Amino acid sequence: MKKRNVAVIGAGVSGAMSARLLQQAGYTVRVFEKEMTPGGRAMSWRDPNRDIVLDSGAAFFTSFYERLIALLPELGLQDGVHRLSRQFDFVSPTGIDRFNASNVWASAWSTLWLPTLGLADKWRLTVYLAKINAQRKKLDWVSPESLCHLDDRSVADDAIEQVGEAAYHAFIRQTIEPFWFMPSEQVSRAMFVSMMSNSAGASFYSFPGGIDQLPSRLLGDLEPSFGAEVHALLEYGERTKLCWRDADGEHEEVFDSIVCATTASVAAKLCGSLSAKRYDAEQREFLEGQSYCENLHVAFLINREQGHPVSLVVPAGVGERDIVALGLCGERYPALRAEGKEIVSLYFSPKASRRYIGQSDESIFKDTWARALAFYPSLPVDAEPLHVALREEAIPEFGVGQYKKIASFQRLQRPDLAFAGDYLAGACIEGALASAERAVAAILSGKSK
Repeated sequence: MKKRNVAVIGAGVSGAMSARLLQQAGYTVRVFEKEMTPGGRAMSWRDPNRDIVLDSGAAFFTSFYERLIALLPELGLQDGVHRLSRQFDFVSPTGIDRFNASNVWASAWSTLWLPTLGLADKWRLTVYLAKINAQRKKLDWVSPESLCHLDDRSVADDAIEQVGEAAYHAFIRQTIEPFWFMPSEQVSRAMFVSMMSNSAGASFYSFPGGIDQLPSRLLGDLEPSFGAEVHALLEYGERTKLCWRDADGEHEEVFDSIVCATTASVAAKLCGSLSAKRYDAEQREFLEGQSYCENLHVAFLINREQGHPVSLVVPAGVGERDIVALGLCGERYPALRAEGKEIVSLYFSPKASRRYIGQSDESIFKDTWARALAFYPSLPVDAEPLHVALREEAIPEFGVGQYKKIASFQRLQRPDLAFAGDYLAGACIEGALASAERAVAAILSGKSK
């Protein structure tokens, strides 16, 4: 029996995982990637002059990323991870408060000692979080179907009703906005509850060698067509003609099945010429309507004789936040720390990030460091500019009602055309891996399980 041939468009995490699973299932797989290296939105940046690697996309993973944790020894990556400190500084108009989230008891103790909250607010917050933690075994945080019943209002609306305005601004916002950049008013409580139910006592990790090691290892002995930009999918009887361009010109090839492992916006453009028989109107509407938030990540190198005790500094209190997180990355780079240096990463809100579109790197470095000093005065005045990453499609938005739309979309996945990407499961590496499993299940069986 002739092997079915499948094209996977995109060599990010979801594309690489899709290709791996399809190859293991006995399919002939060809991967197309417009860039010259794998990684997609998880691509790392490497300093050409120093041993520094920065992740502007997925910069961390946790102990409850079950798929990723299981893959690490299989891919030979188990020794290349670094456990991150979970010591945070909450910066509010009234001062700076240290928060220890290294384990469940330290986190509970730090919550009880938040000086900006009264006893009544602390009690309501403790009860609220305990109720969320109790749902851990009932929720699959990267399965939209298990979260639809929570997809009825925003994090802000739910938290303010349950714990009040003070606790919402003093604590709840800090669990969403520094990691997913979006204002809590724009995020479904389904995301918050599913994530927080797993976060208590969790460990956080990074890949000092770059998160893009993951898609590279997932691809294994597959040889993707790098520098190949797919620009159209056309119907060819029961099969699909894939059209792409590379340095050698325009090309076409026919495949039995396609996995679109791109952003939703790219997938929508690629499928624009397909008929309703192949590409359902509901799928079209969903992909065209999926939004992403912008994010500006700016990194600097500073002199520091002693390592900073915290790994993350986040704003607290009422109001809009331009800087949503300030990461102190010295613990990831012991060689730099031995030299008395440390990397500072600034992450900006979508609204603030949009203001920098079109500006030069020099201008961005100058303005953002001034903002950093105003936000966290313990930083040294002088800093060496390192890297700017301004991504207009940084993270898929999971607003109210989105999980229900995703669940409906997943039921329409087809054996000849399937979609993968974190926008279909969760805005993280684990979500990308889970979406690949669903896409491959569609290819194999004709429907998502």
